[in-house]
Amino acid sequence: MDSLSQPLQQRLRAIGTTQQFADGDQVMARGEVTTQLYVVEEGELLAQTRDASVPVASGEVVGEMAFLDNRPRTATVVASGPVRLRAIDREPCFQAFSDQPLLLNELISALSSLQRHRLQRDAETDQRSSTQLVDDLSEAALQHRAVRHPYLQALAAGHLPDLRFALEDFARHYYGYSAHFPRYLTALISCLEDPDHRQALLENLTEESGVYEQEELDELAAIGIQPEWIVGIPHPELFQRFRRALGVANTAVQDDHIEVLCWREMFLAILTNGSPAEAVGALGLGTETIVQTLYQPFVTAINGLGAIEARDAVFFPLHTAVDDHHQATLKQVAAAYAVDPQGRADLAKGMVKALSLRDAFWNWLHQRALDPDRTRGLAATTGL
Repeated sequence: MDSLSQPLQQRLRAIGTTQQFADGDQVMARGEVTTQLYVVEEGELLAQTRDASVPVASGEVVGEMAFLDNRPRTATVVASGPVRLRAIDREPCFQAFSDQPLLLNELISALSSLQRHRLQRDAETDQRSSTQLVDDLSEAALQHRAVRHPYLQALAAGHLPDLRFALEDFARHYYGYSAHFPRYLTALISCLEDPDHRQALLENLTEESGVYEQEELDELAAIGIQPEWIVGIPHPELFQRFRRALGVANTAVQDDHIEVLCWREMFLAILTNGSPAEAVGALGLGTETIVQTLYQPFVTAINGLGAIEARDAVFFPLHTAVDDHHQATLKQVAAAYAVDPQGRADLAKGMVKALSLRDAFWNWLHQRALDPDRTRGLAATTGL
């Protein structure tokens, strides 16, 4: 807190709520999904990470990673003696700074710097093998809000005002991101340093164009996916088939909603401007690792709708059934970058960035799905 400007410190003291904890009380638990930032006003906390216990003294903050990125808590934090904290909720905090963008920028910059420092520190003291670290990051990705989002849960349960509308809206907008997957994969391949890694991902790129090994076709046939539905058909066209089955007209790239444009361009920026490890973290751990789990709610929702032929919805069971070897390939590549602290930190950073972008997109679609009449009205007046 002492490093922040006086106006920012005053603002932070004026927002949030004061909370008291006795010795040994738990403030947060590793893995839980909460987003409060805590400022230690009096006393001391103990942050228990996987490999160490780190004191958090008066004047310091804790919880910045979940606050910034909506990611699950990375440490269990308990009171070391009596403690007084100021708990600051994410959204009310941003709203409180809406009239002071410079102060908000200072806060986010300071928390981002702290996040980078702690990620680097954790990477330097991490004693896990490269393979174990990648496995743990993959598991953390599956616990992220982007994979367990209320929007996905509502789709699977059918707890939306108009399920068909929600699927149509998803199909209309998600294509602007998913159709560019070959482009994302090419961007990653171009920044890899190892020829073997590039070759392995080129095989993934080939499958995106509709080329499969016989073993894969046999696996797919076992769950009812016929070869003629998918062989020789690029994955973007499979998604277009799903759109047409729902009556969603093809849209030109220039008509993509700004939310889609931002997601796509920011994701590409990670792949093209970040380090190779960061790019692998984004596309591998933060994207491919979660695909099988991520698309299952759509399979359930489509089955619940009962109005789409299996051939037309094949994009989703295809990805939930055979993407495990894509994941294995990218995890092997990730492990090669997890041999030093910088690589480990960059893998985690890229993963969290990708998951945060997806989480924001789900937030937007969820709001639209909860109020279909308003969304239809917006589309009628703005085309979006």
